[in-house]
Amino acid sequence: MRDRRNYDRIELGNMVLLFLEGHSAEIKGTVTNLSEESIGIKFHITPELEEIVKELKTIQFQFVDSYTEGGKKKTDIIQACTLITRIEIQNGECFIGGIVRDDSYKKYVIHRKISMYYK
Repeated sequence: MRDRRNYDRIELGNMVLLFLEGHSAEIKGTVTNLSEESIGIKFHITPELEEIVKELKTIQFQFVDSYTEGGKKKTDIIQACTLITRIEIQNGECFIGGIVRDDSYKKYVIHRKISMYYK
């Protein structure tokens, strides 16, 4: 079976803040993986949040990532919005996959991938 993904993913474990429309508080989660046009996020979910998440089409997110590129230490603050394409809820955890259409996000991921060759 052919993989339908256009880009290879980077596995991550960075903390992420999520901002959901219809919910006043920010939610802490983890970025599980990313590519130039997608992101995977997981977070603890309550029954109240489950109803909100199931109705959402997009989620805003923000996280910080530090890495070395070309021998220089870089720190990026990534803030974007993802169009939700997949939601899985298991044992109080929510796993979301989404498409990110943001040029600065795409540039960050490309730089992050390049940095992996300098290890």
